[in-house]
Amino acid sequence: MFSTFGPDTLRELRAVYAEQGWGTPHPPFTDMHDLGDLLVHGGFADPVMDQETLQLTWSSPEALLAELRSLGGHLGLDRWPGLRTPRWHRQLLQALARRADAQGRIGLTIELVYGHAYRPAPRAARGEATVVSLEALRATLPKRAR
Repeated sequence: MFSTFGPDTLRELRAVYAEQGWGTPHPPFTDMHDLGDLLVHGGFADPVMDQETLQLTWSSPEALLAELRSLGGHLGLDRWPGLRTPRWHRQLLQALARRADAQGRIGLTIELVYGHAYRPAPRAARGEATVVSLEALRATLPKRAR
């Protein structure tokens, strides 16, 4: 059994980065159908996959970013190679603040993917191929069938 993020996770944050012309803010997340295929390819049987979408909101851009930081590192291929400037940080906070709803809350989508599968008992290995010549087969037939 496992759970992971799906490809709709943080789509709003990706949109903010795209609007600003920045690279992606996180590595890509794998679709649940592809995860099921990978399980089968890895020898698991009868994978069952499901997903649900959560809409989380924060009271401020700072609170949102603080919680995202608590999720861990940033391993995206488009990751900025050095430290960002205070000016960049202000731009990010302003871009997030512009996405606030009527109540002043900033929302992000989180897609959770759930899956489970089992590893079946290994099948007995096939033995070596047996070759029987046509002459040997004919020799086993009754004399009148020849």
